[in-house]
Amino acid sequence: MASVNSVAHVENIVTALGRLRGFLALVAARFTRHEAPQNAAALTYTTLLSLVPLMTVMLAVLSAFPVADRVNEIIQDFVFKNFVPASGELLQQYLLEFSAKASRLTGTGAVFLVIVALLMMATIDRALNVIWEVKAQRGFASKFLIYWAVLSLGPVLIGASVLVTSYLISLPILSEAASSGVGRSLLGLTPVTASAVAFTMIYAVVPNRRVRMGHALIGGVFAAVLFEIAKRGFAFYITQFPTYEAIYGAVATVPIFLVWVYLSWIVVLLGAEVTHCLSIYRWSTSDQSRCRIGMGDAIAVLLALDEAASRGLAPSTPELSAYKKRWMEPQLEDLLAELKGLQWVHMTRDGGWVLARRLADSSLLELLESRRFSLPRESDPDWPTDGPLADAMRAAHAGVAAALDVPLGGFRLQRADPVALRNESKPRG
Repeated sequence: MASVNSVAHVENIVTALGRLRGFLALVAARFTRHEAPQNAAALTYTTLLSLVPLMTVMLAVLSAFPVADRVNEIIQDFVFKNFVPASGELLQQYLLEFSAKASRLTGTGAVFLVIVALLMMATIDRALNVIWEVKAQRGFASKFLIYWAVLSLGPVLIGASVLVTSYLISLPILSEAASSGVGRSLLGLTPVTASAVAFTMIYAVVPNRRVRMGHALIGGVFAAVLFEIAKRGFAFYITQFPTYEAIYGAVATVPIFLVWVYLSWIVVLLGAEVTHCLSIYRWSTSDQSRCRIGMGDAIAVLLALDEAASRGLAPSTPELSAYKKRWMEPQLEDLLAELKGLQWVHMTRDGGWVLARRLADSSLLELLESRRFSLPRESDPDWPTDGPLADAMRAAHAGVAAALDVPLGGFRLQRADPVALRNESKPRG
């Protein structure tokens, strides 16, 4: 029995490693397909343009509150010491000088700063929605309200958290604990924790698609740990191999900062891919092609909505995904969006789905003629399990085969008769 259990345990480990390998392969494939390195380069360029305006707007918001100077100083020291691996003090000095000059702008210049800061967040929004393959974008008003809320409320929440943390650390009990070895180790995890919280909120809020908080948390922790590894590795490279200082001299801070910003965006986008792949990867099967959604699933969704309507219900996307284990929310959302565009379904104000037409007045031919779906085959995962529906599909395949199973040569164009070319040129006498 012991040997049998050990063999089963080894088989489970091998299976789990195979699933993990498949998941990592999916992340790598999507990371390449979504052109993440190119998007990271675009985000780096946008960051370079909008970093000073973004700092200026946030510092202006913080300056409206008491003890703003002290909070600004604490936040700046924390950010540049823990999130910029090299030349942090010099870079901080430059950015503060630029922000001080920018803060003296009035009128059109101030409006331009706000617009550039908003464009930065719009670029981030677009890059993450590409990863989630979002087809329905937010409206302009919705985008503006979200971006402005980040600009206005973000600094306030950061300042409040800094004040609360400073107050707690100043308490005698916690200050004594922080001076011990364990306390110092816990305080050393503060940057990683802050990064994990920030990444989690980005992955949960920015995409215009429902993201499970558990998936966002896993992706956020993954990105935070990877960010810390990248920071330490980049700092080691800069200090041990001072190539940039030898080439650029006094202005080496600029290329170093650009490279670091690029690596940071690579980490952000990779964490986003991990978060999204958690929602589309099925750990229970090694054949991920069995998770694709086709015409058979479209029919099943319409029948499920018809049954729900008979009970007075309007199921949401997560509730519909529970109808079949193979259905995953992102693909199901895309399918429902297709059916909505074809005016088969409609979304209620509460986020539920209902039929937009009576199925008694609709046919399978209309669904096929939309050219959005193809007839499923018996080997496809969306082949219907209902007997009459499966018979209808077989009859459709048989009809298509009977109509098209003819030689292509019979449709060959008739060739024109060859024309004899006469040489009308006569020798000159």
